Amino acid sequence: MAPLQPLTARRNGLARAGAAAWSLLGIALVVLLLGWSVGRLMPVVLPFAVAILLATLLRPVAERMELRGTRPALAASIVVIGAVLVLVLLLTLILPPFVARLTDLGSSLEEGVQRIGYEIGALFGMGHADVNRTLDNAANRVRSRAGGTAMAVSVSLAGALASVVLVFFLSFFLVNDGRRMWAWSLELVPEHRRETVDELGERAWTVLTAYTRGVVFVATVDAVLIGAALLIIGVPLALPLIVLTWLAAFFPIIGAVASGAASVLVTLVAVGPTEAGIVLGWIVVVQQVEGNVLYPVVVGPRLKLHPIVVLVSVALGGTIAGIPGAFLAVPIATVCGALVGYQRERRYCREHAKPTRHGVLVGNGSV
Repeated sequence: MAPLQPLTARRNGLARAGAAAWSLLGIALVVLLLGWSVGRLMPVVLPFAVAILLATLLRPVAERMELRGTRPALAASIVVIGAVLVLVLLLTLILPPFVARLTDLGSSLEEGVQRIGYEIGALFGMGHADVNRTLDNAANRVRSRAGGTAMAVSVSLAGALASVVLVFFLSFFLVNDGRRMWAWSLELVPEHRRETVDELGERAWTVLTAYTRGVVFVATVDAVLIGAALLIIGVPLALPLIVLTWLAAFFPIIGAVASGAASVLVTLVAVGPTEAGIVLGWIVVVQQVEGNVLYPVVVGPRLKLHPIVVLVSVALGGTIAGIPGAFLAVPIATVCGALVGYQRERRYCREHAKPTRHGVLVGNGSV
């Protein structure tokens, strides 16, 4: 019987490996199906997701007003209307000059890429015609993808206006009735699971609040610091680049690289190589301050996302659902990280029989 034991052990190992492989395949198929569904429903999913992120910023303000005696509906109305007014003011101040210089920005970027392409092509023995042909092919591929994304997210003026209106209406209801809607949703959950689901929801809301506040703060700091350098140097397209830098902060890592490259290329074409080198050095300094000071201090360790996770999440989101998917990838990864952390805590508490937030784990580990 002894010689059969290693064979049995190997069979059991193969069975476990096969089960694990099928489980991973099933998870991958579910993720792909979910991503495809979200991509098809992005005109609805994106406004709802933006409304949730906006509500994480507005809800604390409304709560402070309610503590001072303001009725909940009035407090929600005030904070949402205030957000609308701030948006309108910013659009009024920024959008007209931004649109007016947008064509110049595109021309400067194209010229900067072409100039650098000539320098790199010369190292490999490529002539200007070969470099131009390579750049034209790359530009055509980018335009084809951008066209598909535009159709997917309905970036026409009417569609964008409808999405903005939908975002603010959803934000109002989330700020005013969010707790009641969550309590109603918990009633649909089996009673023995409600405390766990409630804790998961609270943790998801907490990390989303930390993420949104942190990203808005970091985006503002990046835009101010980099924008100040561009204005001091005298880059003629500073305002569009400042807006681009602020928006790019919502696409971690990839956004910083893209906006920084745009700033350097425009400076190279519009001012000169020395100033472009200064801008590049300053952007590197700002990004180091952001990565080593702002994110650890402002966003905090609650997110606990490794840069590789962030990069892969943005890449996957962009592949599945284009620009909206890249925008939503990090918040989704943040929530998933918080939920995984909660499950680890529960497992640790079960193994060590320690109390959880809602009670003491006993017996089979139920709360």
